[in-house]
Amino acid sequence: MPISTDTTSKNIHLLRLGFCACVLFLVLLFCGGCSFHKEKEYTGYYVFCPDANETKVGFEKYTPESRKRDDLVNEFLTRLQSEPKDLGLRKALPDDVTVDDFIFEDSGQLSLYLSSGYGKIKGVSEILRRAAIVKTLCQIRGVSSVQFYVAGQPLTDSNLDAVGYMTADSFIDNTGGETTYKQNATLNMYFSDKTGSNLVKVPVDITYDATIPLEQLAVEQLIRGPYSIDGVDPDEIKATIPEKTELNKISVKENTCYVDFSEEFLKKRTNISAETTIYSVVDTLAELSNINKVQFSINGEQVLLYNDTIDFGSAFERNLDIVDQE
Repeated sequence: MPISTDTTSKNIHLLRLGFCACVLFLVLLFCGGCSFHKEKEYTGYYVFCPDANETKVGFEKYTPESRKRDDLVNEFLTRLQSEPKDLGLRKALPDDVTVDDFIFEDSGQLSLYLSSGYGKIKGVSEILRRAAIVKTLCQIRGVSSVQFYVAGQPLTDSNLDAVGYMTADSFIDNTGGETTYKQNATLNMYFSDKTGSNLVKVPVDITYDATIPLEQLAVEQLIRGPYSIDGVDPDEIKATIPEKTELNKISVKENTCYVDFSEEFLKKRTNISAETTIYSVVDTLAELSNINKVQFSINGEQVLLYNDTIDFGSAFERNLDIVDQE
């Protein structure tokens, strides 16, 4: 017997409803599974550390055993003195640095008393370690800020001003491989007076990327000359570094700064004495707390005489005798 058109349409409609129900069930099952397996956002603690290249601060997840504030500080300090599990990170507190004590103020301000070994850490390395320590400890409830004492004295910046209390927000996080650890400093630069035979001290306020050593910034500013500095009279203060001179390399070891210039440095500027040229670099660098002497080289090689008159093969110390006294 033939099947009626109405019956056929009804069956097709039921099949469609069944198919839609199956699809809806599968979608709900899939979404439910996704929701069930979705990883929850991490809300625990981190231990912050400098990366192996000392260009930024990294971190590892960490679950402490302690619960009380002082116990947590002790535990985190111990962890900061231990090697990270991630081989791409370094511990924030080196072997020659110990934490002698820590003291809390009523407001939750934490003072860390570090051994003298911390004072040997300079430049970017110190800033990254300081950031790692502060960011780690400021996660603890009841720690509002942290300040450092080194060998019993407050930690100071490059201007010998006390750094004071710091929070995690005192250090801007690095993203995309770019470093944004900005610091403020005043560099005392030495340029020539109008006679070309004496030096003039010019204080320069700068905000700089802390991954660039101050000694490099100072020499690069000497190469640019004084004319880009606000308030400088170009008729009274002259550049000392010969034109087209390039800084090949600069480093500091055991309080001696090693400066390697291109050969243009040997071509003394007209009307600027050789002594003025050399000591503009030496006296500028000796203003930095970690530098006592300056050793020059040209394209990686030692040159014995500068301008055929000055012994250029030995390290130079500060000379204030040729500085104009205000």
